[in-house]
Amino acid sequence: MQSMNNQHLQAANNVYIEGIQYTEIPVFDLEKAVDWYCGKLGAKLGLLNDELAFVDFSLGPSLFLVKTNDDTTATFKVNGQDHYTIGFRVKDIKGFHNFLLQLDTKVSPIVIEGHGSFFTFYDPFGNMFDVFQPPQ
Repeated sequence: MQSMNNQHLQAANNVYIEGIQYTEIPVFDLEKAVDWYCGKLGAKLGLLNDELAFVDFSLGPSLFLVKTNDDTTATFKVNGQDHYTIGFRVKDIKGFHNFLLQLDTKVSPIVIEGHGSFFTFYDPFGNMFDVFQPPQ
């Protein structure tokens, strides 16, 4: 046990990871995914090929859209309920919520807590996301 603690201390003293560069989500249609994330959500296209695309928002890591024929999403379960893997930060949570509703997107109600406002939504590929706005 002592050697394991020493290894953790040694790793903590050597900061190798600087941050998160990108994350990846599965999609079944790259063209539709690029239209959704760039055309509707305002991301900038960085790369598109037959297997994947990556897009960038004004803040945070790149989002890789990986084409798959498998029936899968980046959403996981917590106590039987869907849970997101990625959270978006916004300046106008009510406006974005209304915008997604106009696109017939599945969204949850906005929840206001002391440290901000939140809601979740699903993209056209079944990936669930969280949306956060800090208190103003």
